[in-house]
Amino acid sequence: MYDSNVLADLTDQLERASEHELYSQAFADAGIDPTDIESWEDFQQVPFTEPSDLKADFDDYGPEGSLYTEGAMISFSPLGDDLAPMFDTQADLDYEAKVNADVLADIGIEPGDRVINTFGYHLFGTGYLLHRALEELGAEVFPIGPGDSEQAAGTIEQFDVDVLIGNPSFAMKIAEEGATVETFVGAGEPFTSIPGFREEMKAALDCETAVDYFGSRQVLPIASETAQEDGLSVVEEYAIVELVDPDTGEPLELGERGEVVVTHRHKEGFPLVRYRTGDLAELERRDGDLVLPDGVIGRTDDRLKIKGVKFYPEAVPAVLAGFDGLTGEYAVRATRPDSTDHLEITCEGKADEDDLDAALSERLLISPDEVTVVSELDESGVVDERY
Repeated sequence: MYDSNVLADLTDQLERASEHELYSQAFADAGIDPTDIESWEDFQQVPFTEPSDLKADFDDYGPEGSLYTEGAMISFSPLGDDLAPMFDTQADLDYEAKVNADVLADIGIEPGDRVINTFGYHLFGTGYLLHRALEELGAEVFPIGPGDSEQAAGTIEQFDVDVLIGNPSFAMKIAEEGATVETFVGAGEPFTSIPGFREEMKAALDCETAVDYFGSRQVLPIASETAQEDGLSVVEEYAIVELVDPDTGEPLELGERGEVVVTHRHKEGFPLVRYRTGDLAELERRDGDLVLPDGVIGRTDDRLKIKGVKFYPEAVPAVLAGFDGLTGEYAVRATRPDSTDHLEITCEGKADEDDLDAALSERLLISPDEVTVVSELDESGVVDERY
């Protein structure tokens, strides 16, 4: 799926990762020698890194874990109920700034543009990483951070700001204060995967461009849209992306739906190899680029198999968010009357049931047997009564 240049970098990255106890032990247990990786198929025999593996490593080698790199910047990322330290060396920070600057330039941000950055600078450091990228690009950055939508809106008006970067939900609050910009970059929450949300955001901010950006604190960036607003292109200079079956771990073909697995292409501090993100997406090849056409459309944490098709309840909220009259609360019930799977989805609020049924069927790749809208749910959640 990737060319020989990517494979050569992956081999180097595996050797770098094997210097840390987490991967040294994992490779040894799997009988993997990084120098023997000669094909993409060889690479896909390398064991996954699970969030539970990281948790165990922090427990065994705490507080930094065995991926600790001396002299690196230390920030944090949620890991279950805890916060896990992340490490970025000076070389990492420089490279991340360059890669992200290229991504932001493809979005249409230009040198001299004024940018409000509402991602957090403290503890998690996401705002800091994007700030460095914007400076690399030559933009003028306002390190506003999250929290005060009125202040952010006032700054946008007073200083004629061109670009707003941040969580879509916070951006909507800023828009409610009357702010307008030319470009919005949304990340950290579902955005374009919610039908109609892009158009709603563009109308609220009166902006010409609104794009989706996908990354995690562990791997930033993973994929991003360009100014054409036509799906998130994998940032292959930084992240190697696979899709696997969440149940078996087997690689999936392009066009299939599965779990996003990422590997750093170049990373000194906290290198990750075949890290299972738990994010649900599809991949396609478009003009040589790998693209997530619909972005991240849910989570793989809880899934059911209905009529032989994998059903992801976490994909339902993104559909519901496209209907103004729905509260977002829903209940899923799977039964098996007469030895046949039966899927019922009940939603709270007001919406046309036929329109909702069609939207759910398109996104879930399975047609519910019954879609009902009620004014108030007795109980939300997922219930499987088949067994």
